[in-house]
Amino acid sequence: MKLSRVAAIFVVAAMIFSACKKDDAQPESVFSFTFEGKQYVSSGTSAYYSDTVITGKKTLVIDGVTNNFKEHMQLMITSPDGEMPIGTYGGSAASLMPVTDSIESGYIGVSSINVEITSINSKRAEGTFQGTLSKSGETEKPLTDGTFKVNIN
Repeated sequence: MKLSRVAAIFVVAAMIFSACKKDDAQPESVFSFTFEGKQYVSSGTSAYYSDTVITGKKTLVIDGVTNNFKEHMQLMITSPDGEMPIGTYGGSAASLMPVTDSIESGYIGVSSINVEITSINSKRAEGTFQGTLSKSGETEKPLTDGTFKVNIN
């Protein structure tokens, strides 16, 4: 009888300790947009802050490569005052460039991307974006349905 009580106590203790175990896994990062009718989705997305050449400003850079490793995707959101709270950021930049060395140029949108940051802290940022991209000498084309949920390194 005593042996079964001791075994029951160990089982209950093991269940309590395993239930209290904290899951340290970070949520998955998502970075995608639609351009020229095609959806681009990044795999291996990273996000980090970068200082700018202008004192007091900083840029959140979201970077990734498509699943087929053909295109490099990037979104850069620059804060006007070094802070980056929830809100709208006009004048941001985005690019979609070929990964391989080729004569084909990529698409870029400098100061033509509007970003809405819906959630941000020191470790994660979430939001949406839209705007226009163009190649050198071509007309601007719309970038739509942009979304990001990224872990900041």
